[in-house]
Amino acid sequence: MPARALVLWLAVAALFTGCMINDPIADISDPGYQAANVYWDVPSGNVVAGNTVEFTAQYWSTDHSITYLGVWYDIARNLSYTLTYPGNGFSWSLDSSEVVREFQEIETFTHSESNYVAEEKAYVLKGAFPVSYTLSSIEYKNPLAYKADEFNKLIPATVRARFQQALFPKLGYAGLQSLLVTEGLVVTQTRLDGWFDTSEENGVVMHVLKSDSASVAWAGLQKLPFSAFIYNKNRQYYSVEFSQGFQLKARFRVVNGTQAVNFSDVKLITVI
Repeated sequence: MPARALVLWLAVAALFTGCMINDPIADISDPGYQAANVYWDVPSGNVVAGNTVEFTAQYWSTDHSITYLGVWYDIARNLSYTLTYPGNGFSWSLDSSEVVREFQEIETFTHSESNYVAEEKAYVLKGAFPVSYTLSSIEYKNPLAYKADEFNKLIPATVRARFQQALFPKLGYAGLQSLLVTEGLVVTQTRLDGWFDTSEENGVVMHVLKSDSASVAWAGLQKLPFSAFIYNKNRQYYSVEFSQGFQLKARFRVVNGTQAVNFSDVKLITVI
């Protein structure tokens, strides 16, 4: 083949190949593969556990066929803890969130041609979906009585341990004295004093915990009931706050006659 003809053939081949690569989603752009259009309105972002959530859905498909309508949501649990040591006012907080149920079908609805609204040029469905009463929120704030079983169920051991670890370096001489000598009767005053290097500067007595005494002091604190760290003698309650709440991430799902699936945008709904 002459060189000029070869160059021309290669150019045509490259052009043809480029068109094949850059015309990607012909199948999807075919009307038979288009998913239905869907718009979903949820007027309220809050719901009382055990009640239903009202909504309005508008949907339309170019194939004029709808085979499935439904509400799906996942559930996130939000936890908040605040514990306070009244002796020096030290307060420690922790917030966490986790998905406790993955995206699942909650309620299905029947499509009807009578749903069509000419003014909207779409099918319109008004409905509601349920929210379980088991998603009720919990609040536990500054109880007057310390019920160990209830407390330990709401405030797990890992949270209690992290509070104590954060509190320990904040206690100092006065805090350890109050907890271990005056209130807890765990050690004597003489032994406590032996854990510290003591000095005086400008008439102010300074107490510095010896490095080799930290583990001994920590071990002494572990002998105390946890209630000793949070009891407010002046106000006569236990300084702890806990809340548990749930949030739904809900979407409306539509499947048309070609089994193409589409979802609405996400609606965040807080369960109260």
